[in-house]
Amino acid sequence: MSGKVTDNLGRASGLSKAVAGGAGKILQVVTGTSATEVSVTGTSYTDSGLDVAITPSASSSLIYVLAATGVYQAGGYAGYLSLFRDSTNLAGDNSPDHMNSMWASTNGNNVITPFCISFLDSPSSTSSITYSLYAKAQTSGQATKVVASGPVSSIIAMEIDGS
Repeated sequence: MSGKVTDNLGRASGLSKAVAGGAGKILQVVTGTSATEVSVTGTSYTDSGLDVAITPSASSSLIYVLAATGVYQAGGYAGYLSLFRDSTNLAGDNSPDHMNSMWASTNGNNVITPFCISFLDSPSSTSSITYSLYAKAQTSGQATKVVASGPVSSIIAMEIDGS
């Protein structure tokens, strides 16, 4: 739509309307789910099995990723979770206070915690990309359990027009 912008009385403002672009529109949505509990006892990030694959239609597209699950931590220890694009940790480092990592300290009690993480990615790719929730334990041998106590976990990837 183009032309002069008018007020509700039809008076021209001197401004012109621009043709609406596609930026910001959601182009596709894909979902992955898991109901399997995964126990991670190592101190290196391990795929929890909560994954979703998406193939962007343009290299300018953005991908918004949202993951939700339950996490169990043994008393007194911490667990870490992060989103990965293929083999790349989107947090950029392993620090527990990073915006894309989760650090759960149970302060001596065994707890199950609902967990949600999101990330807006600019992969600059038209190849298939897999986004995954990875987990690791604070101390070797201490379990970080993902999808604990039976909830179904989900991960959603949305392609957003970035043009």
